[in-house]
Amino acid sequence: MSEHRIVLIVDDDEAFAQSNRDLLEAYGYEVHVAHGGSEGLAMAKRIRPDVMILDVMMASDTEGFEVARKIPESPELSRMGVLLVTGVVKALHLPGVLKADDTWLPVDRILDKPIPPARLMAEIERVLADCQRKRSS
Repeated sequence: MSEHRIVLIVDDDEAFAQSNRDLLEAYGYEVHVAHGGSEGLAMAKRIRPDVMILDVMMASDTEGFEVARKIPESPELSRMGVLLVTGVVKALHLPGVLKADDTWLPVDRILDKPIPPARLMAEIERVLADCQRKRSS
């Protein structure tokens, strides 16, 4: 990683947030953590992260979806990549997988928990690269 990058983890699971904070900081990222959707949106507007790692199930089973749909309404967050992380498919026994969609689920990537550290790092780098390409075009 050549540039200083900021990542915001929005997840009410303190163990997930802390372990991934430690991982990302070891790779040179500046990491902030919010434990709920409203807190995460407010923090994102303040710190302007490059990537938000957003959990689906927090105070409600759909809080992360709601946050994801509010992000495009904030021009100051238009350059932020969003990586949605979830155990909702398994927890709610949903058939199939979730898919990113520009209107219903406007995120860059979706990962099922648990996420191996190497996969998380690779997906963050992909999101950052995608965001860089969007800015350049």
